[in-house]
Amino acid sequence: MKTKQITLESGTYTIKEPTVGILFPILDLMEKDPKGFQMGLVKGSIFKADGTPLGDGILELGLSEYMTLMQEVIEVAGLGNEQGKL
Repeated sequence: MKTKQITLESGTYTIKEPTVGILFPILDLMEKDPKGFQMGLVKGSIFKADGTPLGDGILELGLSEYMTLMQEVIEVAGLGNEQGKL
């Protein structure tokens, strides 16, 4: 699986390629509930420096850090189009 480490003001995070077990249950949300899909994807892909999932801690980040992490998740997961967006 692909991984990438990124350091932001709030800390260092590891972005891990989502497993099939994480992606498949939320895949239908991509069209039905894009926000729910994004949350499920980031919660299953972003880990703190100590290896624990960031989980609901994502809600405590500033928007600029969230957007940076989200772009990295899309890249690592291979979900982006030619512009790097879902």
